Amino acid sequence: MAASGVRVSGGAHRGRRLEVPASARPTSGRLREALLSIWGEELPGSRFLDLFAGSGVMGLEAAGRGALSVLAVEGNPRALKVLERNRSSLGEAIDLRRLKLPEGLERLLQEEAGPFDLIFADPPYAYTAHEKLLTAVSPLLARHGEFALEHSSRHPAPDQAADLIRVDTRRYGESCLSRYRHGPS
Repeated sequence: MAASGVRVSGGAHRGRRLEVPASARPTSGRLREALLSIWGEELPGSRFLDLFAGSGVMGLEAAGRGALSVLAVEGNPRALKVLERNRSSLGEAIDLRRLKLPEGLERLLQEEAGPFDLIFADPPYAYTAHEKLLTAVSPLLARHGEFALEHSSRHPAPDQAADLIRVDTRRYGESCLSRYRHGPS
């Protein structure tokens, strides 16, 4: 059963309401707007990967703001059904995958699904395997790309993992947004 909805904050679908899976905590409009503003010029024409996608609001906003392609990954089958309905209601042709994260990212590598210019992950707030997630994301991220991790302020993200180095962290209430780029070769 889906809980109350979330409103798309910008782009072609601005103001549209999406379903939210009962098990999900959607990324706040304030945080989404901040990140998409930071990524503003990089977003049009980008390859976008949305991890722990839940309702799919972040990937659907990216598509509505000009991302060339969007892949939304979610491990919960019920959440994936909600995401499918949200995709259909907006008429967006984003790709969906059911994968357990972060282990399932190896499958994307085998399928040569990357590289992605922009990657966003919003794992559950109790999630603490940030370093493992960063390590799995690194080979999927384009050399010039950026990875953004939403996390609880109670569970700080690592400064670095694999060859990804944190370049910024901003706090939005209980939520933090840490951004990573590849370090020097």
